[in-house]
Amino acid sequence: MQLLLTNDDGIDALGLEALLDVAGDYGSVTVVAPQEEHSGASHRVTDRAAIRVRTVDDRRYAVGGTPVDCARLGLLHLARETNWVLSGINAGGNLGSDIYMSGTVAAAREASLLGFPAIAISQYRRSWQEPLRVDRMQRWAKLVLNELFDRPLEPGEFWNVNFPDPEDPTHEPEMIFSPVGTGHFDLSCKETEEGFVYRGKYVDRHREPGGDVDVCFSGNIAVSKIKSC
Repeated sequence: MQLLLTNDDGIDALGLEALLDVAGDYGSVTVVAPQEEHSGASHRVTDRAAIRVRTVDDRRYAVGGTPVDCARLGLLHLARETNWVLSGINAGGNLGSDIYMSGTVAAAREASLLGFPAIAISQYRRSWQEPLRVDRMQRWAKLVLNELFDRPLEPGEFWNVNFPDPEDPTHEPEMIFSPVGTGHFDLSCKETEEGFVYRGKYVDRHREPGGDVDVCFSGNIAVSKIKSC
């Protein structure tokens, strides 16, 4: 199997390294990721300037563009033999309405638009003060890939996966297939000397019973099938 890995946190992100270690068990891997972080880039593309690509090492490329640029360049030029695209593991959840803003999800969406099966993977975090648990992410990534690689996708569909952050460190989650939730978390704007900044608590967002937000916040792995358009 030929796998293309990308993300929106950048070529040096810990989550990408964690996913790379796991993906190598399934086949040959090519990494095409942004040179810089592009969190929240949504489906932005670079279409009015040349996109620089730096070869980091064999089958590993840093792109001076967005996550969608990375998916395009990988599938159209750098890794045309790809069978599956994996995007992540994102440092932070991509649940509910996040799918419209997320660069991680956008890379998977672009792959599906180009006719390739794809999985976006994100790690929800209750606190950004706590470090990412790499061993846990890798264990759950294997669980997810073992299941999803064998599940069919219709043209234009892709998977969006969110790992939980359970308070009990010994908790082992279930994989639950769930619809994408609607709504947003409560937002406000605060005026500062530099301008306006958003304020809101991610953990307080709307939870529809059985939706991806509810599943993930309840300590389980939320898996959602999404149509790219």
